[in-house]
Amino acid sequence: MKLIVFDVETKKTFDEVGGYHPEKLGVSVAGVYYQEEGGPAEYRGYREKEFPEMFKLFERAERIVGFNSINFDMPALQPYYVGDLLALPNLDLMVEIEREVGHRISLDAVAKETIGAQKTGHGLDAIRYYHEQDWESLTKYCLQDVKLTKELYEYGVKNNKLKFKNKWNEIVEVKVDFGKGRVGKTKVQTTLF
Repeated sequence: MKLIVFDVETKKTFDEVGGYHPEKLGVSVAGVYYQEEGGPAEYRGYREKEFPEMFKLFERAERIVGFNSINFDMPALQPYYVGDLLALPNLDLMVEIEREVGHRISLDAVAKETIGAQKTGHGLDAIRYYHEQDWESLTKYCLQDVKLTKELYEYGVKNNKLKFKNKWNEIVEVKVDFGKGRVGKTKVQTTLF
C-alpha cells in the first residue's frame, strides 16, 4: 500500500480538556483514503473500535498524508496506538506550506484557491454530530476533509505549488515539493496480521 490520506474528528474541544492537548480530545471518527494492491480506491470512516484495523493500513503505507496531522491528528490518535505514530512516514501539507510562507494556512483557504472546493462545515459541527450520535453526518464531514486533502496533495505533486489568498486578498502561490517528505515503510509493527 503506497498512499494513505487521513483526517480525524474529536469528541471534545480544547476548552473541555484545559488547553492544547490533542491527546486528551478523544477521536470520534477517522476518515481514510487508501488503495490496496490491485484493489479499488476507497474512502472509509473508522470508529474507535475499528482503529486497530486502520492502524494496520498505516503500518503498510509508504506515505501517510494529512493536513495539520503532525501537530493535531497524529497526537489525537496516539493514545489508541502502542507505537509512535510520528515514526510512520508522515507528510503534513500544512507543515510544508508553513515552511515556505512562515505561518499556518487553513485547509479551507488552500482548497478554495487551489482546487475550487471548500469544507462542508466546521470542526465544532463534527463534535456536535458525535454528541448527537449522527454517525452518517460525522463520517461524511470527515471524509470531505480527506477528499480535499487528497486533491491538494495530488495537485501539489503534479504542479509543485498550492495557492491561497493572503490578508490583502491577493492570491499567493506556494512552491511545494512533496517528494521531500518521508517516504518508506515503517520499521515498527505493533499490530498482528
